[in-house]
Amino acid sequence: MISQDLLEMLRCPLSPSDTRLRLESDRLACERCALRFLIKDGFPILVAEEAELPPGCTSLNQLPCRRDMKKDAPTG
Repeated sequence: MISQDLLEMLRCPLSPSDTRLRLESDRLACERCALRFLIKDGFPILVAEEAELPPGCTSLNQLPCRRDMKKDAPTG
């Protein structure tokens, strides 16, 4: 189980300044993009490439935080 203090500090690695994670049984879910991170032996695995994508999403690039990053990126 993850303590409430730790849960309050954890953020989604794709958009750490904007998001919080919520506990959903054996996973942590990003409140913004719904990416779901497995908790293994009491430790959250906060690696986006290993996370479960939300329904209807086939790649990390389709997540709202990734689309927003591309939109805000400087053009050369």
